[in-house]
Amino acid sequence: MKKQITAVHNNRQDGFTVIELMVVIVILLILGALVALTYSGVQAKNRNSARQDAINKIQAELETYYAQTNKYPTLANLNDANWRKQNTEKLASGILRDPRWNNGASDCTINGTAVAASKPAANCLSYQVTASDGSTCDNIKADCGHYTLTATLEGGEKYVKSSLN
Repeated sequence: MKKQITAVHNNRQDGFTVIELMVVIVILLILGALVALTYSGVQAKNRNSARQDAINKIQAELETYYAQTNKYPTLANLNDANWRKQNTEKLASGILRDPRWNNGASDCTINGTAVAASKPAANCLSYQVTASDGSTCDNIKADCGHYTLTATLEGGEKYVKSSLN
């Protein structure tokens, strides 16, 4: 007697199920989101470092100017490119430009050029200068004897440097 062997056919097809594909897609989306968030965080940190570096360079030049003249420049002086070129030779021409500055930043834009704002504002560097007693100064009637430089960092914190005198 011969046994008849029949092959059992499996109805299963090779490939991935819809659930397996969905799991893979979700994992890829999560990884992509993590990479994007990390990248934007690194970029924000770089821009904040640039703001802090600019404030530190401006402060160094203001202190050098004070050592020579016994007064700090007015806001108008600091915002005048020709004045900066003559009196603060180490400051680059674009030093007052925040990394996120644009023409729409009305607090720190004059004729399409970035300038220091008179008070802290987003996407602007600010320079507040007063006489030693806290009153307004113009370096004619009252010498400017105190300043505060401020950069608004991404995240809302402020980076502040004040005159050393």
